[in-house]
Amino acid sequence: MTQVRGHYRRDGSYVRPHYRRPRARSAGATYSRPARIGAAVPRSRPAPAGPTTRVRGHYRSNGSYVRPHQRRISPAAAAAGGGGGLLLLWLLLAVLGSGPSGAADTPHTPGPSITSSPGPSAR
Repeated sequence: MTQVRGHYRRDGSYVRPHYRRPRARSAGATYSRPARIGAAVPRSRPAPAGPTTRVRGHYRSNGSYVRPHQRRISPAAAAAGGGGGLLLLWLLLAVLGSGPSGAADTPHTPGPSITSSPGPSAR
């Protein structure tokens, strides 16, 4: 247990000295307050199914803090690797669609037809 000294909060209220339990070390365990006053009872959450990504702790636009956690992602996003797969596909289509360089600038005009002449006759 950790001892917390008495201190004043930002809103001006005073917090009396007390002892605080350390946070849970495992990512899956969260703590809820039991009906009676006493020790916290650990609750386990199931691990997210499928591909996940790590979300860093951050502040929302309303000022509330979001703790670091794991978040599920769609299988399509996991397979594409984010937007990189889409960018690669777009580049490939751009290269294949342009054809040979300069071909779009010049109109196609048929050239002289080549006829085959009979070869030397065998006598």
